[in-house]
This record gives sequence, C-alpha cells and structure tokens, in this order.
Amino acid sequence: MPDRALSSDRPQPLGKYAPYRRAGDFIYLSGISARLADGSIAGAWRLPDGSVVRDIEVQTRVVIENVRATLAEAGAGLADCIDVLVFLTDMRDFPKYNAVYGEYFEAGGPTRTTVAVSELPRPDMIVEMKVVACRPS
Repeated sequence: MPDRALSSDRPQPLGKYAPYRRAGDFIYLSGISARLADGSIAGAWRLPDGSVVRDIEVQTRVVIENVRATLAEAGAGLADCIDVLVFLTDMRDFPKYNAVYGEYFEAGGPTRTTVAVSELPRPDMIVEMKVVACRPS
C-alpha cells in the first residue's frame, strides 16, 4: 500500500511529513497526538476564568484511537504494533496514562518507552505516541 495523506475526517499533519511510511513489512507512524480533524485537542478545555484543564486519560484514548485509525489506513491494527515510544509533558500523569494504555495493549504486546518532554507541538498536547508496526504487505 503506498504512503498517503490521512482521510479528511482526521487531523492532517502539522508539516510536510507523511502520517505513516511503509518499508517492506514495517509501518512507521509519525508522532500521533490527540488532535481532532478541526485542529482542536481532545481532552483540553478552556474555563471561563482563562485556565485550561488537560485530561491525560481522554488524550491517551484519543491518541491510541488515532494510532488505530492511521494503522488501519496502512492495512494494520493495534495488534501489529511492535514498538511504541511515548512522550508525556508531565510524568505525574504516568499512572493514569499507563492504565488507559493497558486497556488497549496486553502484557507481551509491543515494547514501550515513555519519556518526559518539556513540551509538544501544541500547548494543549500532553501525550504523543510514535509507533512501529509490522504487517506483511
């Protein structure tokens, strides 16, 4: 299956890069966030006083669903993931993120590394995933 842009009902890349690339049986996903098709970030709400609430559980679920949808366009699924690299802006979110992650992936699933970063491309993003999957073409 050739590389291509995502369908218009999902978020488009923020720059000139492919959402995924296939190399033989391997599928490499660009960083996937909780961005929605309209550009907003799921799990981030502005309150009347100007403060922002960011929900790691909501964002993690949307990120994984965006990963699932991107993999589906490449002809694969979550079960085909072999390596996941996760970026969190706050390691205090790790327990909640980890619990949601466990709803989608079982022990013995993909390898995973989780690191803390000072920020992600948009201020309301608090989690991003970079995935490698393997599925015969």
